[in-house]
Amino acid sequence: MSITELTKSTDNMGPKEKWDADSALSPDEQMRQIFARFLALPLPERQVRYLAYLLHTTSTEMGGLSVECGSNQTYANEAPPQVYTQQVMDRRVFWSGSLSQAEQDILALARPYEERNLGEFRLLRTYYGSGSDGAFEAVVKICEVYGGIRPECVFSDAARYGYGEDWQRLFGRMPQLLECDAGYEEERAAKFAEAQEKEGEDGCEYDGSLGELSLGALFNRYHLASKVGVLYVLDEETLGEGEDGSELSHDDREILVVWYDAYGKTARWRRGRADNISNEMALINTASIDDHPVWMEAEIGEDYDWDGPLGPLAPRSTEEGGESDNDGDP
Repeated sequence: MSITELTKSTDNMGPKEKWDADSALSPDEQMRQIFARFLALPLPERQVRYLAYLLHTTSTEMGGLSVECGSNQTYANEAPPQVYTQQVMDRRVFWSGSLSQAEQDILALARPYEERNLGEFRLLRTYYGSGSDGAFEAVVKICEVYGGIRPECVFSDAARYGYGEDWQRLFGRMPQLLECDAGYEEERAAKFAEAQEKEGEDGCEYDGSLGELSLGALFNRYHLASKVGVLYVLDEETLGEGEDGSELSHDDREILVVWYDAYGKTARWRRGRADNISNEMALINTASIDDHPVWMEAEIGEDYDWDGPLGPLAPRSTEEGGESDNDGDP
């Protein structure tokens, strides 16, 4: 069966979600449009879409079979990731090698192997200005030596990742980075309610006057429940010239660290020297940061600030992942 016949006969997929081998769009653009439609869905609907095999092509534990992918391994007591649909599980699609050859051909056309990576550390270069190559190589070397960053976890390609400050565009290429547990919304709603109760017990005035650190302490568990991943960004502030146009020493270059939620919104962020951040990477990427300064002293994402759409003073709704008017986040 040809790729065209395969994709046109896949009746579990909506017409806009089918891969069109005859499309005038490039494979890269067609894949990004499919992903954009997927990410525009309400969060619960993401788990009922057949294009899961295009989104998530690493391994999971199914039927007692442990499959290793890179340095990651999952175990029998872990639930399958949310984007695995029932159709995919029925087909026993556990990783890209489980797909038919025709489906693997589609995948190879549109998704480089490294963009299917789910490694713990993801270093994204978004700035490619003049003179930045040397700075980039030096910062990556620091991350390799002190943080254990592997080459496949470094994303540097001006044509694909030249996002400038708009690093969130990466999710349009790697939507699997936004995966979350099935009870994600319920858990974060519960932690938000707990924070409200604690605020009342402590007798604090709930008007945003406590300051950012107090907001971080009061709503710590809510922010922890909201975050689904972390990204290390090398932007112009990291790789560009100093404020006075001078060349920065490699030791003074600061990496942007972003903890993001299932909608790609920034829960918390911080900047730090490349050597310091690299030394903290193992800690940053764990769930054990709840009371550590690396997390507690981080900045609150603009969407999660006092009057942000996901903050304490915003009207609550069931569509918490809606569009934000804020564009000032790192």
